[in-house]
Amino acid sequence: MKINKKIIIPVASAFLAVIIVFLTLTLVGKEDKRPVSATTPSQQTTEQAKVPTTAPKKQDPTLKLSLIGDCVLGGDPVDYGYESFIWFSENKPASYFFENVKSVLEKDDFTLANMETVLSDNMSLRPSEKEGERTFWFMAKTKNAEILTEGSVEVAGVVNNHTYDFGDEGYNDTVDALEKAGLLVGEDCIPLYFEKNGIKVGVVYANLWAYYQVNDIIDALEDMQGNCDYKIVFFHGGEEGQHEPDNFKIDACRDLANSGLCDLIVGAHPHVLQPFETINGVPILYSLGNFCFAGNNYPENMTVIMGVNLTKGEDGKIKAETEFTPCYVYTGEYNTFQPAVMKDKEDMREVFDLLSTPVDYIKETQPATTTAPPTQAQPETEEEYVEEEYPEQEYYPEEDYSEEEYPEEEYYPQGTEYIEETQEYFPEEEEYYTEEIETAISYY
Repeated sequence: MKINKKIIIPVASAFLAVIIVFLTLTLVGKEDKRPVSATTPSQQTTEQAKVPTTAPKKQDPTLKLSLIGDCVLGGDPVDYGYESFIWFSENKPASYFFENVKSVLEKDDFTLANMETVLSDNMSLRPSEKEGERTFWFMAKTKNAEILTEGSVEVAGVVNNHTYDFGDEGYNDTVDALEKAGLLVGEDCIPLYFEKNGIKVGVVYANLWAYYQVNDIIDALEDMQGNCDYKIVFFHGGEEGQHEPDNFKIDACRDLANSGLCDLIVGAHPHVLQPFETINGVPILYSLGNFCFAGNNYPENMTVIMGVNLTKGEDGKIKAETEFTPCYVYTGEYNTFQPAVMKDKEDMREVFDLLSTPVDYIKETQPATTTAPPTQAQPETEEEYVEEEYPEQEYYPEEDYSEEEYPEEEYYPQGTEYIEETQEYFPEEEEYYTEEIETAISYY
């Protein structure tokens, strides 16, 4: 069979051209192939349109503070009986005491407390001499500093009337114990600083037993100017057991507020809650009351956690908002040293009513008067009054005071036997305390 070259050559050429085109397209397709996630020009244009033209506004830094009242975390060293504070501290973990309020305190950045107990492991320390009819000494082992740290407390002031219950050595042991536990310690009129989130806070712990001590507080506040963003005065003083602040305390706090040197004023020592007011933009809480209190079995059973929320604006100025969380000092029939957040609405209302009580000066005690009650006629003269109402012969017979009826020797014995008997039943306080301390040491 004869092949026609005129036909086969064009067909072969066409077939070869098809193969070349196919191979060319295949190779080009592999080179131009893009990943599935690649963005096409149209997609790029769309996504660029979604990008905001300005960056989101930077959030202002914030810092939250909590302030709590008197923390008496110990007692008389010889009081180690069942369910005393010492007994609880020896038989319960450190977390026991604040476990009902920790959920509130751990949400803040810093909790500030008034630490009103000497912490020392030196059981040979002797109590300092004190004046007054009712005197108390509070002491515990150094491990009780962990009660504060376990309760989410970061700052403890040691400026109060129990700071030197066991002298200089007891005070130094207390400061060392708190610092070793990781707490910041506030001492008398020495500025204390702490900082977080770009906000620096300064606090002055101070005694305030009389108005003249305002001068020491002002000196400390003046030293703090320009060194921090927010300044707190945490003072200790005033009459115990009364809900009305002392007149000198009102004057002192209001003058401090009007000085422009501080931003917040809170007080402690009365062991009861006192009212809240704002003067010249400065919040003042005259007394926080007790918080964790080992002073007695039935303290007033209401207190607060005072919250302060700080916000620092772009201009560097601080905005502060205050809030109060009502708490019980204890729950149950008597004090088991566990403050707890209040839930009962009536109890909470009582707390807020007290806080909102208008602050006013206490009226001075009026001098005694001889004016008789309205229902009883007042005698015209002293002679008439004595003769008619209280005849001397009838009520004060002369024979009642005769030597025969009341011999001096019987009621006012003089001599060695009486003195010896007195010493036997009323031993010297130092000897008694030494014996009890030795018993306490054996308990520990």
